[in-house]
Parts: sequence; C-alpha cells; structure tokens
Amino acid sequence: GNYTGGCDSLILSQEEMISLTTRHPEAKRYIRQLMGSAEFIKGTLRYCLWISDSEAEEAIKIPEIAERVETVREVRLKSKDPSMQKLAIKPHRFRDFKTAKQHSILVPIVFSERREYIPCGVLDSEIVIPNSAQAVYDGPIWLFGILSSKMHMAWVGSVVGKLESRIRYSSALAYNNFPIKQLNDSEIQNLNVAARKVLLARESHTEKTLAEMYDPEKMPEELRQAHHELDLAVDRLYRPRPYSNDEERLADL
Repeated sequence: GNYTGGCDSLILSQEEMISLTTRHPEAKRYIRQLMGSAEFIKGTLRYCLWISDSEAEEAIKIPEIAERVETVREVRLKSKDPSMQKLAIKPHRFRDFKTAKQHSILVPIVFSERREYIPCGVLDSEIVIPNSAQAVYDGPIWLFGILSSKMHMAWVGSVVGKLESRIRYSSALAYNNFPIKQLNDSEIQNLNVAARKVLLARESHTEKTLAEMYDPEKMPEELRQAHHELDLAVDRLYRPRPYSNDEERLADL
C-alpha cells in the first residue's frame, strides 16, 4: 500500500479485522475504518489499528496487536531514513495522527481524466484518511461544493501533472492556488444547499460505487442534476451569466 512511515502492518483487510475482533472483542476500540483514494472510489473496505499513546500499553496486551506493532518498530529501525528511525519510538502509531472533530473532506489524489467532476467525499470523523488521499479536516460543506465543481475541475486539469492518463491532485498547485473571492453569507448559504443536494443524490444510489456514479456514461440523472445546480452556484461567484465551456471558466480563473 501507498502508506509512509513503515506502518503497513497497522493496516487490516476486512477479513483480518473480523478475525482479530472475533478472537479479541476488546480490540474493536483500537480499530477504525481506513479510506484512501482507492477505497473511497471503489468502495473497498479496509481498516487500521488506531492507537493513541495513552492506549498503547493496554493495546499490546492483545498478542496479534503486539506482533503488528513490533513489525512496524523493526521496519522503522531498519530504515536508512533518520526521520523514519525516530518513528520507531511510537510503533503503535501512523506517522500522521490527525483526525477531524466532526467530519473530513476527502479529495482523491489520483482520478480518471474522463470524469467531469472530482469525486470528493465528506467522511465521518472516525474514518482515517491515509496519505493516498488529501484531507481537509472539519472543512465546511460549501468547500466540498467548490472542490466538487466543474470550475475547480477545469483549474485542476490545467495546473497539475498527470500520472499516465490520470490526473494527480496536488494541494500545493490545485488547492492552495485556486483563485476565489471572499464569499459573503448569502453565497455560502447557496453553496451549502447545492453541495448537500449532491451528497443526498449519492445517498439514494448506495448500490453503486463512486467509480460507477462518476462514470460520465453511468452517472444517475438525479446526481447529474444536483451537480449542474452546484455548478451554477459556483459559476455565479465568478460572473452572473452561466459558462458555455471550461475554456471560458479558465479565462476568468
């Protein structure tokens, strides 16, 4: 997996999670769902050990957890990278131990250029986002709306690099540099309403993965319409009349 910090042993498949919690029900408190770009878009279920410093002593009383933590420690100690070696002091933890208070906005790092929109998500605060995706912790819903718009997609397509034929999202180039004015309360309210409609439209199609929902040929009509309304709300931040194409959007950006 694409996880830094030598912490692959802290990651569990669904089968491994079920096996561990069946034998040791007390392990449930140390397990969270893990959702990177691939898991989010394809609907794959993966989990991880999420152990705080204060819980470490208790957690490693469970033999399987102790074994996994020890493997992480050994991998980190053997590394030639001094910063990785330092992480061996806390082998029960990922390198980054960030979480949200309420929710996270997930932005996939790599996605198909065929998509009209970046398939972003709003995730429960308990879900861990590894470094295979970008995260905005406790970002407002209107921000999810802007990141999910054609306006942002047009910008991303023009400023970031590609991995083979896929787009590779960069927080430095695409997010930090995205040109947008200071929003007023009315604009924020409009974006919040439109963004929530997109999330609701997705919820009525839980039988599909995000990959299927955001395939331009398979996108449900309800979701397409919700995105269209969101695009109108975002486009109005730049000019009163709607845009005909992305070239017009880029000219204003």
